[in-house]
Amino acid sequence: MNRWLVLGVVAALLVLVTYGGASGAGKEQKVTIVLSDFKFTPATVTLQAGMPAEVTLLNRGAVIHEFSVYATPPAGKKITEWDEWVIPNTYFQGIGEVNSEIKGFGTTNGTALFEFEVPKGRSVAIKFVPNRKGTFEMACHQEGHYEAGMKGVLVVK
Repeated sequence: MNRWLVLGVVAALLVLVTYGGASGAGKEQKVTIVLSDFKFTPATVTLQAGMPAEVTLLNRGAVIHEFSVYATPPAGKKITEWDEWVIPNTYFQGIGEVNSEIKGFGTTNGTALFEFEVPKGRSVAIKFVPNRKGTFEMACHQEGHYEAGMKGVLVVK
């Protein structure tokens, strides 16, 4: 990972309590995703497009985990450097402001966030308005985690 990417991730780490949810006008969709060794629970998350969402990432694992959402790579595409795929294909690019908060550490706001690191025993809250419909991959790209099955699906309807 490039140094500037690491700095971006560290900044995102300073924002740690994530929620996501869908409902009617003026309401916020709230979803909690538990990160453990080595899976997401639930493995599939569905959000309603155009409605504010708060996704809370809760790390119950023994190690740090990452949370990225991006366009699913084409079948058969071999990816050796995940940042080269995740950064240009992140779900959060072009959807407007994304706010994340690490409880007790502060917040990070921006339009170019692509991953959120969640230390063990911590939580991160991500607030955004999902406006791109489709099916996207959620994953942890800490070394060996993805290969161990730490991935899931985000569906935006």
